[in-house]
Amino acid sequence: MSASSLRKDADELLRLAMLTEIENVKRILTSEATRLVQAAEAEEKRSQGAQKKVLRPAFTTTKLYNYGWDQSEKFLKIYVTMNGVQSFAANSISTTFGDKSFELQIIDEEKKVNYILTVNNLLYKIVPGESYSKVKTDMVVVFLRKASTQNWGFVTEAEKKAKDAKTPKFDKEEDPGASLMTLMKQMYEDGDDDMKRTIAKAWTEAREKKSPDDVL
Repeated sequence: MSASSLRKDADELLRLAMLTEIENVKRILTSEATRLVQAAEAEEKRSQGAQKKVLRPAFTTTKLYNYGWDQSEKFLKIYVTMNGVQSFAANSISTTFGDKSFELQIIDEEKKVNYILTVNNLLYKIVPGESYSKVKTDMVVVFLRKASTQNWGFVTEAEKKAKDAKTPKFDKEEDPGASLMTLMKQMYEDGDDDMKRTIAKAWTEAREKKSPDDVL
């Protein structure tokens, strides 16, 4: 018997229980109505579980890694681009927050894809209870409420460590001329093509400006 039929029978039993003045009959009718309601709830849970088992395998999970960001005094804002996201069902977009992490989930019912962006080890702490997400045209914006008004130079600790590792080190105890050459060499080796061209051009121009006595 379906859950809706069980609930209808329970409602009828309760109606009859209200009409009778015989306490024993009222107790029996109420008890049976309660049993039917419990059976209806069990049937609904079973049906929902069966439905999930059928639908879940149809979806694939895709991890997201690309996003843009900027900040205000109170919020760090994460921008995730997705075409047509404004037309998705309201419950298809969810966000969870930790003290130094967040996860955005976007379910595309039409494409049967579950998109997930997970960012851990944020540079600084956030306030989970005051963080939220907002859907705009072709974009979801995640607002991370800063725990302090400190300016963020990076989104995560890993990004800062990677940048620090590439930052040229200037040795104060080394001869200034030799230290500068070491610094330039490190910048050249770690830099992109534009940086290498800029440094090479600077070296060439510096040599051309030297006097014959300097060259000798």
